[in-house]
Amino acid sequence: MPLHLLGKKSWNVYNPENIARVRRDEAQAKAQEEEDERRMQEVDAERRIRVLRGESPPTPLPPSQTIPQAERKSRADITGSHRKRRRLAGEDDTDRDIRLAREDAELALAKREELLHARKSEVEAPLHDSDGHINLFPEVNSQRRVEKNPEAVKEAADRVRCYEDQYTMRFSNAAGFRQDVGKNPWYSSSHGDGIITETMSNKDVWGNEDPLRKEREVARINLNDPLAAMKKGIRQLKSVEEQRKKWNEERRRELDALKSAEETLSRHPEKKGVGGEKGTTGILTIEVPLIRIDGVRILDLAHVPIITAVIISGIAITAAVLAASMKREVTRKIGHKNEIPESCPYGRAPYNYEFMA
Repeated sequence: MPLHLLGKKSWNVYNPENIARVRRDEAQAKAQEEEDERRMQEVDAERRIRVLRGESPPTPLPPSQTIPQAERKSRADITGSHRKRRRLAGEDDTDRDIRLAREDAELALAKREELLHARKSEVEAPLHDSDGHINLFPEVNSQRRVEKNPEAVKEAADRVRCYEDQYTMRFSNAAGFRQDVGKNPWYSSSHGDGIITETMSNKDVWGNEDPLRKEREVARINLNDPLAAMKKGIRQLKSVEEQRKKWNEERRRELDALKSAEETLSRHPEKKGVGGEKGTTGILTIEVPLIRIDGVRILDLAHVPIITAVIISGIAITAAVLAASMKREVTRKIGHKNEIPESCPYGRAPYNYEFMA
């Protein structure tokens, strides 16, 4: 018959006593961990409060002093008292384990309530001060505040605000400031120039008479007015369009005149002069199309070849007419070239050229 000796050994982990001891140790360790966490948070909060107040932070406690001696003694007593787990009369092992677990739970709960009560019993500064304001970082031993004179505080605040009003623009002053209170705002009327000219005086900053001040102010406002700039641009655009129309009309007339002149020259290439046999006088009239740029009349570069051809043809026609006239006049005056007059001492007839151009 085998012997079951494992259950009789004290080191067996499956014994009910060992299981209850493990559970008790886990609950005690959890409670101790919660207490350590609470104390650490309190120390950290105290250090932060002192840093925010500008005081020197407290020195942290060494690890050996984090657990008080009384708690160590109580833990030793609790551990020693549970070393001998005896059954009471009339109970078995299960009832004993249940009783011990219940006692351990009640002990841990009592310890937690004791810690909470000790924490609440500590002196804490109130969150609300005497004025009813919330202070997140109150002082435990707060000294009595020195009461200030409300009239002096109000006068100081008025002086500060008066100084700030010299260079500060607030939204509350949009409808007017000081002397403008009670009047209509500047944007309620569309006649801004009239208001300016009526309210503005004719004196400069030194008090001298300045009759042109209103005109300069109106000119300055119109210069900075985008609508006035747009109107000026529209007027300039209209004037440019009118000038362009006039220029196009003038150019069209000049082109028509040039075409008519070219047709006349093509129909009558030669013109006889006036004066009969005495000479030939040719008159050539050429109408040159011009364009206007910035008020100056210059030649149209597109018609330069046509103008050059017309001028050259006119010069050639004039030269041909002059040459024919000269030849007729020389033949009439001198006669045949072999006739030598008797009065000529050198045996040759002098050529008498008379040109009548």
